[in-house]
Amino acid sequence: MSLDLQAVSKAYPGRRGGAPVQAVRELSLAVEPGEIVALLGSSGCGKTSTLRMVAGFEAVSSGSITLAGKRIEALPPARRGVAMAFEGYALYPPLTVRENIAFGLGNRGGEAGRRRVAEVAELLGIAPLMDRKPAALSGGEQQRAGLARALVRDAHLHLLDEPMGQLEPQLRAVLRGRVKALVKQRGLTAVLVTHDQAEAHAMADRIAVMEAGELQQFGPAAALRDAPANLFVATFFGEPPMNAVPAIAEPGGLRLRGADGEVAPGWRQDLPAAVPAPAGGEVVLGVRPGRLRLGEGPWRGIVVSNQWLGDQAHVAVEVCGRLLVAVSLARVPARVGEAIALGLDPADAHLFDAGSGRALAHGARRA
Repeated sequence: MSLDLQAVSKAYPGRRGGAPVQAVRELSLAVEPGEIVALLGSSGCGKTSTLRMVAGFEAVSSGSITLAGKRIEALPPARRGVAMAFEGYALYPPLTVRENIAFGLGNRGGEAGRRRVAEVAELLGIAPLMDRKPAALSGGEQQRAGLARALVRDAHLHLLDEPMGQLEPQLRAVLRGRVKALVKQRGLTAVLVTHDQAEAHAMADRIAVMEAGELQQFGPAAALRDAPANLFVATFFGEPPMNAVPAIAEPGGLRLRGADGEVAPGWRQDLPAAVPAPAGGEVVLGVRPGRLRLGEGPWRGIVVSNQWLGDQAHVAVEVCGRLLVAVSLARVPARVGEAIALGLDPADAHLFDAGSGRALAHGARRA
């Protein structure tokens, strides 16, 4: 079922009569039937408030929410056809795990319901815990039970609020794939709230990046990585994040600024002629760590750290007081404190307006 948010806002009363706190601002977002969409952002960006407005646990200050072609923002939660997995578990203490999971089915259980409960419990690795009560479970086990209760339901929309935040990394990595496969197999529509980029990348068809209550960009992970809409998305999405260096545009290139804010002598970057960088304009050069070339190029820097992470090296280099991070799939034979050359192919350069942060140009190749 489709979900459509149009100019949805949420304001909370200010403390001691102060100005209202704007948690979500004019959010417009469309989720297609059978799609998994992730709301991604740091704490306090408005993603959980958005989810709770869709579920009906928070009132909408303004705007509209349409689910399966029906306006729902004024409906009570029980009439919205939404199943939700809460970050705080919300299990019923007197009930066993089996009873908690089956509770989501209401009176529509029967033999088919019991089979579904057993299948979802097996999928989430909690089948041996079915006769225990929540008090006898760890935080991760409770979280999986709460997720199972949401997934067994036949609902128009499944809302998953940080559904795996309490799980150890290895189990989380396994369950991401299992949960996504279940959602796709049953043709469910789901909205996932997470601050974990790996989780959003692994599970979602499209990702909505939020900051300060506003939608920054909405699209597939590849679009966010290769063509960020603004400097915030560029430096937020990706691990390690995009390097960003302030600069002054000149015909055919940039003069880069050092950490003191002054134009660094000799630190320059050529740009393709087609890049719209007005001469004299204040811009920001962006480059993904995997596109910085170590050991070659016109720039000179000092190695600050060189970490081998098992399958790639992360090398931090200080250039004119600014720290740039490069990623290499091979070990880099450079010691901390050594001088190193590095550079950037103009085709890999991203350019942003220094004032607004708006993207001016993107690298011609995948970042």
